[in-house]
Amino acid sequence: MPDDSTDDVPKRRRERLSADERREQIIRGASETIAAHGYANATLTLIASTAGVAKGLIWHYFDDRDDVMEHTVAHLAKRLREALVTDLDVSAPAPDVIRAVFAGTALFTRTHGTDLDTIDQIVHNLRSSDGKQRLSMLDYETTYAEHELLLARGQSEGTIRAADLRIMALGYQGLIDSLIGYLQAHPEADPATHAAQLADLFLSGVEIHS
Repeated sequence: MPDDSTDDVPKRRRERLSADERREQIIRGASETIAAHGYANATLTLIASTAGVAKGLIWHYFDDRDDVMEHTVAHLAKRLREALVTDLDVSAPAPDVIRAVFAGTALFTRTHGTDLDTIDQIVHNLRSSDGKQRLSMLDYETTYAEHELLLARGQSEGTIRAADLRIMALGYQGLIDSLIGYLQAHPEADPATHAAQLADLFLSGVEIHS
C-alpha cells in the first residue's frame, strides 16, 4: 500500500497565497539570500529560487530589485521592533523603558544578528540613480517620532528634563546605532555591560534625579 503521507505535499505547494503572504515569501527569500550570499550577489534569479517562486512573479508584487530591498528592510525593522516590544513594559517610567530598549537592542546583536546584518547591507548598498544612498536619515522619521512620544511622557511624569524632544531623540537613536555597530563588530564584547553604560550615559543628560 502506498504511503499516503506524501499525497498532500503537491497540494500544499499549489495552495494559493494572498498578496501579502506572497510578498512576505519573496521578502523572506531576499533576506535569506543576502544573509547567505551577500547583497551584491542577491540577484532576482537567486532570490526567486530561494523563495521558491518563479522569477517573473516578483515583478507582479514589486517594481524592481531595489523595491524588493526597500521592502525587505522595512519588514525586518518591523519584525525587530515587534520582538523588542514583546518583552518591554511600555507602562514603566520612561527612564526604565529607555534602559530596557538599550538592553534588548544589545541582546538582538546576539539573537538577531543576521537580520541586523541584512538591514545594514541593504542600507549601505542600495543607491538611487544619482549614486546616493536610497535609504537615509529621513527614513528614521517614524523611529524619531516614537522616541519623542516616550520622552514627552517622561517630561509629563517628571522623569525627563525639559529639552527639545527631537534633539534628545537624535542622541538616543545615535547611541543605539553605535551600540549595534560596535557589538556586531566585536562579538567578544558583553552586550549587557555596554547597554547599561550607554543607557547611563544618555540618561545622565536627560533624566531628572530626585
